Parts: sequence; structure tokens; C-alpha cells
Amino acid sequence: MDLLKKSPTEFIEFLRSNNIQKFYFVTENNKFVASHTVLQPIADVLSDLKISDDYDQHEGYFAQIGPKSGVLQSAAIHKTFRGPGAGGVRNWVYDNMNDFFRDGLRLAKGMGHKNALAGIWWGGGKGLAPTDDAKLRQIAYEEYGEFMTSLHGCYVTAEDVGTNVDDMKAIFSKTRHTTCIPTELGGSGNPSIATARGIIKGLEAAFHHWGKSLKGSTIAVQGAGHVGMPVIHFLFEAGVAKVIASDVDAHRAEAIKKEYTGKNFELHIVDKSDYSILFKDVDAVCPCATGGILNPTTIPQIKAKIICGAANNQLLNMKVDDVLLHNLGKIYVPDFLVNRMGIVNCADEHMGIIDDDPKLDMHLGKDWGNSIFNLTLQVLKESAATGKTSQAIAVALADQRSLEVNPCYGHRSLQIIKWLVKSKEWNQ
Repeated sequence: MDLLKKSPTEFIEFLRSNNIQKFYFVTENNKFVASHTVLQPIADVLSDLKISDDYDQHEGYFAQIGPKSGVLQSAAIHKTFRGPGAGGVRNWVYDNMNDFFRDGLRLAKGMGHKNALAGIWWGGGKGLAPTDDAKLRQIAYEEYGEFMTSLHGCYVTAEDVGTNVDDMKAIFSKTRHTTCIPTELGGSGNPSIATARGIIKGLEAAFHHWGKSLKGSTIAVQGAGHVGMPVIHFLFEAGVAKVIASDVDAHRAEAIKKEYTGKNFELHIVDKSDYSILFKDVDAVCPCATGGILNPTTIPQIKAKIICGAANNQLLNMKVDDVLLHNLGKIYVPDFLVNRMGIVNCADEHMGIIDDDPKLDMHLGKDWGNSIFNLTLQVLKESAATGKTSQAIAVALADQRSLEVNPCYGHRSLQIIKWLVKSKEWNQ
């Protein structure tokens, strides 16, 4: 479809030529309905399951052009039975609108699964606000805060790939509907360290299932960024023998190497399209960069027994690639099963912040049945016993839990979405 082939810049020009500043898609009768007739063809394609299964009866997809920045900003909202859609806002530049919309849908669904499996009372959501203009950055994220306010709390944002605490501060200056607020303002700050701790627990469970120990193993980590760096730190803390890492940022190479001076550490600076780190002869690979890296091209080349990492949507095709991994005898730990700690760390900031928080520690221990270690082990054991893939088992459990209604607020966010559709603010 021509509109989906347009670059974001071309699409913004199209919107302006049709006097559209804001638009939305909402689900009616199991398909998306657009706010503007001229956008309905996009809604039809996005919700056509014959084309892709990214659409999962998402309750809403809202977007605007930043009034001053000109940045296309969006919020995809999955199911909100458990509570408002919650998930970070991503700063990632897209080549075309098909990638822009589908990544939002896919990531929001992944957040819905993650939040449900974590047992927290939030639905799934994901924001996109791609900008590579440093001069416009603060303005763009202040506008994103205003955008959050315009959604009246049906989606609550957070830090994500490409965004940082300063961006959250800019958002927070214009709305209360955000998390990962800087610690000096009473928030939880950067969630990366908590996320990394969760990945280690998932790896420990996978090695336990394999009958081996994480200690003394060799691990390949794709991405030495916000999450990858603390993952590497905690791997050495856990006693691994060697870590091989890759990253795309050549400017950070020396700083990364210096961080692990004296450790058995190897770093490769690669292009974005170079996935060779996944093919190293190691015990486990830990994807901590972007998604879609596990596919029919890469999977047959993976030598490691275990795949367990922080990157969202690691499978390019959720219904095919997991089967390929399973048939090759790999122990695949679904990302949304183990990378929960970022959202767990920030989602309930309103409860207050304390050091050594038992509300966080329960996710990282072994006493609670729903901890990362225990739930990962449960899924892997069921996969071995039934022949079903770990992905299918985790998705089925997440889908079941995502329909549980919030005991305090009911299905409030859907009421908000229905009200927004009727409001003057979203029907200009």
C-alpha cells in the first residue's frame, strides 16, 4: 500500500496536505477503524491478519505531529483489562510507515505479555517518537508529554531504546502520565540495571534446565548499551569464564573495553546488519540490541544451546521461528518472560521508592512462584514435557492473564479510549 511505503517525512507531508494534526485507529468489530477516511486503507492493512499477526485487537493507536518539532509521535495500546497500557517511548528512526506502525503494534503486544507474566496491574503499550535532531530533542519530548496528557491516562510511558532520563524529565514537565522519572524528582530513574538483573535470573534458569551452571560458561552478548553493559557486569559477577560482546558504536569502544579491564572480555564493533555475534561458539547468546534477529537466516547458524536476552521481539516471525529453534534443540527463553524488571522497576513508582525493595526482590528470588527464575523454569519444563515451544507456552499464559480485570479500576482505560474517540480534542 502506497501510504505505508512512504517515509515518515513523506507521511507527515501527506497528513499536513489533508489538514491532519492528530489521528487514531481503534478496534471495532475485530478490525481497526480510522479517525479520518483518508487513513482507513492503512487501518485495513494493519488489522488484516492474512498479512501479519502484529495486530491483536489493540484497543487503540494514537498519533500526532509535534506542533513545534514536526516529529511524528505515537502511542500503541494493546489490551488494558489489567490497567492502562504501559511501556516505554522509543527513539528509533524508521525507513517507512509500515515499519513504524507495525513496530508499535508488535512492541505494545509484547509489553502486554510482559506485564501480564510479571503479575503487575498494567496493560500493554508502546510509544514512538523518532528524532535524530539534537536541537529539537527537548522540545520533541516535552511535546510527547503533552501528547500523554491528551490521552488522559489510558497509556503511561517510560524510558526505552534511544531515550534517557533527561527525556523522561522533559516528558514529566508536561504530564504526570510517565514513569522512569529522575530520582531527584522522586522517581525510579534508569531501569536498565534492574532489567539486566532479570536477564541473569533467566539465564540461570535456562542453565539449570540444561543441567549445567552459568558459572564457568562462555556468553555472547549482542549490544553493549544501556542494558547490555550491566548484563556483562553481572555475568562476570556470576562467575562466567568469558564474555564476547558486539556493539555498533565505534566511539564507545575504548570506554567499553576499559570497563572490563582484567576480565576475559572480547569486543567486536560491527555494522547494524552484522549478526555474527550470534554465531559464536559459546554456551549462550544474549541479544540485548534490537528485535527480529532470530529468523530462518540466523537461527541455523547459532551454535549456542541457550538464547536468552533483553531485546524485545527477538523472533522475526512469532509463529515460525520459535518452531525452528525448538526443532534444532535450542533452549529459547522468550524475551517478555525475562526482561520484565525494567517495567517492574518503574511501573509502580506511585508506591514510593525504597532501597532493597522487597517488591522488586521477589521477582529476582526463588521463593515466589512467579519469579523470573521459577516461571522460566516452569515454561521450559512444560516445553520439554509437551513438545510445545517455549514461546507458545509463554504467549498462551500471557494471553490468559492479560484478560484478568484490574480489581480496583476495572477496564477503565477502554472507557477513556471510547471517550477520546468522541472528544473534540481528538476530532479536530
